[in-house]
This record gives sequence, C-alpha cells and structure tokens, in this order.
Amino acid sequence: MKRMAAIWQSVRRGVDTIERGGLTILMTAMVVLAAVQILLRNIWKTGFIWAEPLLGMGLLWLTMFGALAATGRVRHIAIDLTGALLPRRAAGVIRRVTSLAAAVACVVLAWAAGRYVGFQREMQMGELLGWPHWKYFMVIPVTFWLMGWRFLLQAVLPASWLGELDAEPSGGGAS
Repeated sequence: MKRMAAIWQSVRRGVDTIERGGLTILMTAMVVLAAVQILLRNIWKTGFIWAEPLLGMGLLWLTMFGALAATGRVRHIAIDLTGALLPRRAAGVIRRVTSLAAAVACVVLAWAAGRYVGFQREMQMGELLGWPHWKYFMVIPVTFWLMGWRFLLQAVLPASWLGELDAEPSGGGAS
C-alpha cells in the first residue's frame, strides 16, 4: 500500500509540474502578445487583427486549466465548515460525498459543454488563425471531464494519498 501511495504521489508531482509549466507558458505568451499589441497600437497605430480574439481564447484556456490544476492540488474553492464542526472521521465522509457530488456536477457540465461545442461546430461560428472556433472551445468539455475524474479520485482514494504536493499550508499563507 505504501508503494502504491508513493507511485501515486510521484505521478501527481509529475502532472502538477507539467500543468504549472503549461500555465506559465500560456500566461507568459499572453502577457507578451498583449504588450506587443499595446505597443503596436499606441506607437505605430497598427496591430494584429487576431490578437484580441486570441487573447480571449487564451484567457478561457488559462481559466479552465487553472481550475483543473487547482482541483488536482485539492486547492479548489470549498467551504469547509465540516473540518471545524465535526469529528475527523465524519468530516472525511462528508468530503468524500461532496467530492462525488462535484464529480457528477463536472460530468454534467462536460456533457453540456460538449453539446455547446457541437452547436458551435454545426453553426460554423467563425475561425481564428485558420482554426474554427469550436476547436478552441473543446477545452471546456475536456477540462470538465478531467476535473470530474479528479473529484472522483478524491472521493475514492485514501485520504493519505491526497496530501498537499508541497509544504505550504492549505490556507495559502503563513499562520
């Protein structure tokens, strides 16, 4: 069991490193593109016609992948009164039930987002850099499916496997 937990933690750290790297690259690219666009507009009165729509899509992707990363680190938004008011065992049961409910909600959202993307595809709502918009919107159902999977894992895996990936307290700041 300890070996499985160690393998699990190793996989989690690897995935977390990839996610953080991807988020860093995406954020850096967005900042650079926005800065270049501002300079082009203010100094040379020109710009890239595709920059603003691409930055909008980048923000969507950043938001979705950021939510996925937060879910993977068990740092998603949660109201945790159970930890303070209930015994540890009862709080653990409630956490599993809420994780299962969140998994179901994410799967429903993934299904609805998939229908939305299908509608976008049927309507041929335009292109950005040669790609139809619906391809960019695929990030929504994909990340909701992955978040649903992560919530399901949080509901079924032993609590000791779901520990923090770093030494920082779960509140995010110093006590």
